[in-house]
Amino acid sequence: MKKVCSLLLLITLCLGLVEAAKPRVLFIGNSYTAPLKGTLTTLLDQSPHSNAELSFITKGGATLTQHLETEATIQTIQTGNWDFVVLQEQSQTPALGGQYTASFNKAVNELCEIIQDAGARPVLYLTWGRRDGDARNPNLFPDFETMQGKLSKAYREAARKNDALLAPVGEVWSAVREKDPALGKALYQKDGSHPSTKGTFLISCVFLKVLCDDPLANLTSKSVTQSEAEAITGAIDSRE
Repeated sequence: MKKVCSLLLLITLCLGLVEAAKPRVLFIGNSYTAPLKGTLTTLLDQSPHSNAELSFITKGGATLTQHLETEATIQTIQTGNWDFVVLQEQSQTPALGGQYTASFNKAVNELCEIIQDAGARPVLYLTWGRRDGDARNPNLFPDFETMQGKLSKAYREAARKNDALLAPVGEVWSAVREKDPALGKALYQKDGSHPSTKGTFLISCVFLKVLCDDPLANLTSKSVTQSEAEAITGAIDSRE
């Protein structure tokens, strides 16, 4: 009887430890990151990871250099006891080349060092190309595929150099566009840049997979149909 009681006590203690563990995630970015709060929280509530704690530092159009130069942001990283800190650069900067890509790399290097010194794991949020290419930079980014290729290259190199996790959102976005062009277009808002509610669902699913290793089974959202949800989660699973 004593052995049974001891075993039950051990199980109770272990369950208590698991229950008490609350993964803490800080997201740093701009308007590509801000919409995640509601959707990712909703998906987390459908998973075993509903106790995760999310915090966001976002400002429209902000670059990682601007975040790096903001004292309050650095203090938040250093004192928040985070498990993960997600970094999202301005949507064009990593792929523009020259001084722009150099500033991206410098900011990522310095932020990753600060994050790792604080005991957290940096995560790079690989964003997506513009729906029809970038009208402001038509020679560099004449179409989605060209822009996505350059973004992927920049983020992957930065992640490898800094031992950071990679959230390959743009590459999943590309896979959905290729397999289902109609859904691929519906991932964008009318501006052809920012994520629609369907795009935000995709982004949230990628982070649920990367941060929690969730199987992404039976996820529901008002923003997508069942077939759309299956197409998005299938694109994520196919990358493994």
